Amino acid sequence: MAIGEQQQGVYTQSLMAFEDAYNKDPADLSSRAILLPFNSNALTASQNSTAPGTITGRRDPVEPIYGNIDVAGQVVVPVDATSFGWWLTAAFGEPTTEDGTVEGTYKHVFKPSKRQPSLIMEKAFPDIGVYTKYNGCKVSALEITTGGDGELVANIDMMGANETINKATISTTPKTPVMDRFNNFMASFKLNDELAAVCTEVSMNMNFNLDGDTYAIGGKGFRTALNEGILELSGSMTAFFTDSKFIEYAEDSTTISAELIFETGDFKLSFLYPEMKLARNTPPIDGPTGISQQLDYNAFYKSNDQNSSVIVTLINKTASYTKGV
Repeated sequence: MAIGEQQQGVYTQSLMAFEDAYNKDPADLSSRAILLPFNSNALTASQNSTAPGTITGRRDPVEPIYGNIDVAGQVVVPVDATSFGWWLTAAFGEPTTEDGTVEGTYKHVFKPSKRQPSLIMEKAFPDIGVYTKYNGCKVSALEITTGGDGELVANIDMMGANETINKATISTTPKTPVMDRFNNFMASFKLNDELAAVCTEVSMNMNFNLDGDTYAIGGKGFRTALNEGILELSGSMTAFFTDSKFIEYAEDSTTISAELIFETGDFKLSFLYPEMKLARNTPPIDGPTGISQQLDYNAFYKSNDQNSSVIVTLINKTASYTKGV
């Protein structure tokens, strides 16, 4: 058998489309598809193969048994002012949108929704005519870290229901949003609404705590639902040790706020934790050079004007982010 052409990663694509009903293709799937930039896409389906303990009177093994199918994986995407809005819609649901303060811009505000939207994800291998489609996908976690001079990316963990291998793409004319990239040097960080110019690295982690143990009898090994759980919001920051302020916040269990902001021109992206508390962690003395402190924190909701534990605000020139595209 002749060996065919090997697919190269540079020519692959990742497409997204929102479902109306979990694990079902919408009738207008082709027109809903969105072609999004990505760095890597590890979303895949796996299934355990186990040797049974069946005895047949001979030493030869019997055929293996198969377990449930796990659709899961991480997608790494660039953080930008336009395309990234679709990932935020996938994670939080449709935003509240109003005109921005600058003419021609729009302000999109994302907060956790009661039900996360479910998606169709496609990994396209066009050189060899293979297209893997994943239905019933939801964002299970989103993590962003800024600092240094590397590429600014977000790590998005996905879970899903079903995988099908197709010979054709879900759309030959997908919506292709522009990419207006943010860079690490565009970031700023606020604590208690004041700029904190002492941090060298900041991360924000949002775990949506989806229940993936939803394999029902008759579901053919696929998840029949992906139910939302209580959010787990955390993060960390590395800061110069210049005074005892952060230690005292932790020692006194003081509620503070944190906001990570990216801005370029008229575009802006911010992640706000209105209420959070620092974990106590007194910095060690590692040597003769400047001392830094590693500070972990957890966000929560008790009472704040935004009525949410996390608020993501995106300002750009896109009029709307709707599941029907």
